[in-house]
Amino acid sequence: MHDEVLIIRFPDGETEIYAGSLVPSIGDRLTRRNADWIVARVDLNSLGRTVVTVMPAAVVRDDTWPEPYEFIRAEGR
Repeated sequence: MHDEVLIIRFPDGETEIYAGSLVPSIGDRLTRRNADWIVARVDLNSLGRTVVTVMPAAVVRDDTWPEPYEFIRAEGR
């Protein structure tokens, strides 16, 4: 293991610089900004820095959307 500077990219477009000794893998969980995140992608940028893209560990559901069957229901029956 070696010290590496990671660039962590969040879904809202913000980034965070992190100096750590371990590069996470896809599927790993991280705790940043008082929330849990899942590593969705690990890449190298043009400067050779590791870029880690995360997504929320807890999925936020929007229950105001109609169920899928409501989209295909025929009108006038």
